[in-house]
Amino acid sequence: MTEVSRAGVVIVAAGSSKRMGGIDKVFAPLGGKPLLAWSVDTCQQCDLVQQVIIVLSQNNLKEGQKLMRERGWSKSAICPGGMRRQDSVREGLRRVKGCEWVVIHDGARPFLTMDLIRRGLEAASETGSAAAAVPVKDTVKLAGDGGLVTQTIQRDKLWAVQTPQIFGFDIIDRAYGELATEVTDDATAVERSGCKVKLYVGAYTNLKVTTPEDMVVAEAIAREAPFEEQLSGAMEKGGIRVGIGYDSHPLVPGRKLILAGVDIPYDKGLLGWSDADVVVHAIIDALCGVADLGDIGTQFPPGKPEYKDVSSLILLAKIAGLLRAKGFRVTGIDTIIMAQHPELSPFIPEMRDRVSRAMGIDSAQVTIKSTTTNGLGFIGRGEGIAAQSVALAQKGSM
Repeated sequence: MTEVSRAGVVIVAAGSSKRMGGIDKVFAPLGGKPLLAWSVDTCQQCDLVQQVIIVLSQNNLKEGQKLMRERGWSKSAICPGGMRRQDSVREGLRRVKGCEWVVIHDGARPFLTMDLIRRGLEAASETGSAAAAVPVKDTVKLAGDGGLVTQTIQRDKLWAVQTPQIFGFDIIDRAYGELATEVTDDATAVERSGCKVKLYVGAYTNLKVTTPEDMVVAEAIAREAPFEEQLSGAMEKGGIRVGIGYDSHPLVPGRKLILAGVDIPYDKGLLGWSDADVVVHAIIDALCGVADLGDIGTQFPPGKPEYKDVSSLILLAKIAGLLRAKGFRVTGIDTIIMAQHPELSPFIPEMRDRVSRAMGIDSAQVTIKSTTTNGLGFIGRGEGIAAQSVALAQKGSM
């Protein structure tokens, strides 16, 4: 990818909020902080961003400066916008200095992520211009007078365009310099200048807050904040820990195949002192790493009679209790099972449910995936199964 460490961001937030029923959406509270702060915080934390220009209405400049000081936005500067959106973008572009790339984002889209920025820069490096977009889900119809349908449009090529939109600085600067008509997004200005724009997949949660009803949806999304937002919040509070676990066992006849507590129909099972559940064992090791508890062998030594053929979910529940006692709150478990056979995808939902119940957390916090090794190694030969897990936890109340 072309050098992207010199990317500047223009956050356009100079609108009048006229459809918000008297609420100024820029500073409206959302998930415990002003709506504008969501996207600016993301840009501040993104290593690919060198400079952030926040474009506000004249009436909001003072409040914006106050917010910038309170949140310590060291990369940011604030400027007044213009009458139209494109006028505000021009004002922002004038203040971008020494950046090869420009990321333009609507301040009314709070759920910008670092991943959207990174992938947008990667897409733009191919053509010079890129815009986040999502495939249209609904059937789209054209209507004439009286609301009568005149055409049903094939939706497989329709995309709803979002921001961020990313451009080489020279491309967007020239496009706006030549623009003589009004446009509703920056990609249109670039298209009219004769340049191609590449679409890349955005996110359906990357909504634009335009009406009070949108704020209700945004609040729901904020309660289930993206991983980057959860991670940055945890880092601000301190005490975030990550653990990694791995386990493998041989497959033998005459044993049940138990994975994540689920009895999988198969002609072989995993050999071990307990039920040899490699999935749960990997998760236990990851949790032990989080709380400095050694490993599964330290906690549950093989050879002890009380652990003979024991369900590994019982052991997992004990480890989860130890983490709670040490003040850790588990916020995420991600596990991958490596097995050539059998096909495991039909059992994944039940696996997630059993693991989450044993740990006393929501199943949405547990991810389990399965893969093969394409015939390579002991797994590919059907001699055994392995699992690897990552656990994320934060010091604090459960």
